[in-house]
Amino acid sequence: MKFSWDEAKRERVLIEHKVDFAKIGDVFEDPFAIEDLDELHSTADEIRFTIIGLTREYGLIFLAFTEPQETELRFITARKAEPWMTTLYDEGRSKR
Repeated sequence: MKFSWDEAKRERVLIEHKVDFAKIGDVFEDPFAIEDLDELHSTADEIRFTIIGLTREYGLIFLAFTEPQETELRFITARKAEPWMTTLYDEGRSKR
């Protein structure tokens, strides 16, 4: 799978949220990750998704992304998980 992003957006996310798109692709390797359709931010032209999962670099993160092609995921924004996301993740993990 190829990961892509807008470089200016990557720099903003790195400054604002201290998360680097280049270091979070392993979130998709987390078997306990919670992936969901982002209906609120999706449009007819762009379907968006979110994932909450573990990365080696940052621990638990939230990532919003699109799938412009079958072999590409484009990162939109990312941040370290908020407390409610951690709770949701832990609850889901304990049910498996």
